[in-house]
Amino acid sequence: MALGLTPSEKFVHELSEKSFLKAWTHPNPIGKKRKELCDCLIVCAKHIIIISVKEIQYKDTGDSLGYERWIKNAIEDSVGQIWGAERWLQTQTVIERHDGRIITLPLISDRKYHRISVSLGSKCQIPIQWGDLGHGFVHVCDENSVEVLFKALDTITDFTDFLQSSENLMNKKIGMIFDGGGLQDLIALYIQRRYSLNFATDESHPDMLILDNDIWNSLSKSTEYKDMLIDFKTSYIWDKLIESYSADLLTGGMFEMHSKEVTNNELALVTMALQPRRYRANLADAFMEFLQKEELKIASRVVMGYDNVAFVFLIGKSSDREFRAKELLLRCSIVDVKRPEIKTIVGIATDRSGPSDVGYSSDIAYIHNSMWTEQEKEKILKLSNELGYFKNI
Repeated sequence: MALGLTPSEKFVHELSEKSFLKAWTHPNPIGKKRKELCDCLIVCAKHIIIISVKEIQYKDTGDSLGYERWIKNAIEDSVGQIWGAERWLQTQTVIERHDGRIITLPLISDRKYHRISVSLGSKCQIPIQWGDLGHGFVHVCDENSVEVLFKALDTITDFTDFLQSSENLMNKKIGMIFDGGGLQDLIALYIQRRYSLNFATDESHPDMLILDNDIWNSLSKSTEYKDMLIDFKTSYIWDKLIESYSADLLTGGMFEMHSKEVTNNELALVTMALQPRRYRANLADAFMEFLQKEELKIASRVVMGYDNVAFVFLIGKSSDREFRAKELLLRCSIVDVKRPEIKTIVGIATDRSGPSDVGYSSDIAYIHNSMWTEQEKEKILKLSNELGYFKNI
């Protein structure tokens, strides 16, 4: 935990860590002239999320003065910090965390910036401004919407997909009126529409949306939403798996994401972190079922994830870890050759539960956009046939 966080900054940081996991959440990063860049920065794959937190208590002066003061101090100052951070980041290849760890940023040409202003203290008495506030789209949260945004969309892909969808909606000049509510009601609409705000296929082709102030309250209390949360419960096993592997890499000082020395392990973890919540549930269920069905004696399994990513699970003993790592890479290579439409493959090898003479360990493999020669493909397919690996894929 970074030092010097205010209670509201600590609150947002904890929400960020739960949503985006520790490896990609950076509180109080150091910016220009060694001053604080922003309150929290998220860096994962191509995504850079800049978060500024302001808590200014609104004072009703009986005229417009109290409103104007709060807008300036809570929103305008926050937005100014965000734009300043983005301008500086556009010239940088690395940043330094508050604790001194260096984080390598994605390639400048690949980056996708997302701007989040958490403006607290309005007591929900002031309509929240959001949209393009002068230098790009800024998503503004208040007390009612900040927890909903971070908890209902608690993976990097779910979060950024919603941000992009809402930006696309505004760019299409569809008018939007919040009738007493706020961003949480737009999130509810997004979830209800199966994670989409694309109205192009609707017969009505609306040019105006009026969002009642009870859409989120109704959804969150509904049986459908509660059932969905139950279905997602096992997905957090996937989060714990990522956190465990990330801790191993961080402890070894190997975490230099996107640098020329980037390791396959780091890229594998990024790919795991990019899986949305609904996909993580399926992956976690498949992984746990695979580990627990000892009577089937299945050595490996292939499971499809989000964005045409394949995951290969392998059981192998830590006592022969070198062989297990080679077998894992071979099985991933077989999937790659047999299913050329799959561009990314992540392999996870671990021990089956039970006694072990040397303890327990895991291995990770990563293949992306491979360039096999015809001779290499033939050799891999021959090995696959000889060993009987993945006959049905």
